[in-house]
Amino acid sequence: MTEAGDEHGWQVSLLVPHPTRLAVLVADSGPSPSVSMLPTLHTGPEPPIAEIVASVDAVDPATSVPLRLSMSTAQADGVETALLLEFDAVAADAPAGWAWRDLDAETIARLEPADARAAVSSWTRERVDGWAPLRPVWSRPGWFARASAWMLDQMAEAGCPATDAPRVHYLWGVSVVLRAPSADGDFFLKCSGDIFRQEAITTRRLAAHTPDMFPEVVAVDATQGWLLMRDIGAPELGEQDQSLWHRGLAAYAGIQRTWLGRSDELVDLGLPARSLTALAEEVDEISDDDVLQSKLDSGLRDRWRSSAPSLAAACLRLEEIGPSPSLVHGDLHPWNVTYGSGTTRVFDWTDAAVSHPFVDLATYIFRTGDVAVRRRMVDAYLDAWSTAGSMDRLREAVDLAAVVGSLYQVQTYRFLIPTLMNQGADDDLADGDLSWIRRTLTRLEYGLDGPS
Repeated sequence: MTEAGDEHGWQVSLLVPHPTRLAVLVADSGPSPSVSMLPTLHTGPEPPIAEIVASVDAVDPATSVPLRLSMSTAQADGVETALLLEFDAVAADAPAGWAWRDLDAETIARLEPADARAAVSSWTRERVDGWAPLRPVWSRPGWFARASAWMLDQMAEAGCPATDAPRVHYLWGVSVVLRAPSADGDFFLKCSGDIFRQEAITTRRLAAHTPDMFPEVVAVDATQGWLLMRDIGAPELGEQDQSLWHRGLAAYAGIQRTWLGRSDELVDLGLPARSLTALAEEVDEISDDDVLQSKLDSGLRDRWRSSAPSLAAACLRLEEIGPSPSLVHGDLHPWNVTYGSGTTRVFDWTDAAVSHPFVDLATYIFRTGDVAVRRRMVDAYLDAWSTAGSMDRLREAVDLAAVVGSLYQVQTYRFLIPTLMNQGADDDLADGDLSWIRRTLTRLEYGLDGPS
């Protein structure tokens, strides 16, 4: 759900706790005796977790386990985005150049960088009072050891024993990914939050129908929500030239067409049904949502309320035009698609559902501001659907789907944000619903050729 391709600066501070004391690692010689400096690095684009761990000598990459990455300050007017990376406690001996500093309100008030103080204060309260109910399971001490042991067991059972210990590969408030190498390539374990707990079993069942279009699923623990996959072995389409992006949509349409007329089967797999009739009714709910409406300035609120009848009508018209409901990815974009050696695979099925298949266009085609590229993607998608109706009706459906698919995302974020710690602020998701309201209105006003 994040926007791929951010290139601005990042400041990452590390919270490394003592195993028994309420204390964290700070520089042994700070700018002054009264100031405590957390391990911190500054970088360009958001660095991979492994790069962060390897860049700061306060932690040992072989033994340190990152638990949670949270945003403490968002970028504004050229200022870096500040993040805090929490670690599991490992050893009581401080590494050379670092010392333990016991935490209290006075110490936290003098911590540097200042951007990390609020997040450290929040962590301290949890350490004393107990972990917050919405804290992801993987960010709690002990989870990594259990998940790693299961991952190693399943890899060995598959005949591909790990050649090194699992490491945290990707981490945020919605999911975590562990990575472990083998002589037969890398393996990845993904665990998503409770709201997406069905992803593991859903991915396995979908992959069984069209295995050449999905990651290769090795094992699943449905209770824990653990999904073990082989490395896809191809680059993300979003990292390749935009002239290739249409290939992802064309291949994805092929997946969707295999599920036409099989909505009941998809629901039986555990996917929610999200009809456009229900979405039309939810337009009024959004208008009456005081929390969401309070995020809108008066001009945006007026635009929304005056557009609400047209939005509801667009939902009903798109449902009338068809095609009939099918598999929907829910967060489709070129960074959730791999392409290489003529093979296209789609991954990250956290938001999978049953709905109008065209709603996924809203998250995919507007990742570029090049209108010609957008049009080429639409043409490739419609070519794959050409037998599903007249081209005039299908093109009308595309125009409507740009609007309705954006509205679909507003509703997705309305469900998601309350399930996240700090209402999604830790992952820059707190205003996801507001962002998609703006996009919905932009699509309604400008269509496919409007701004991204």
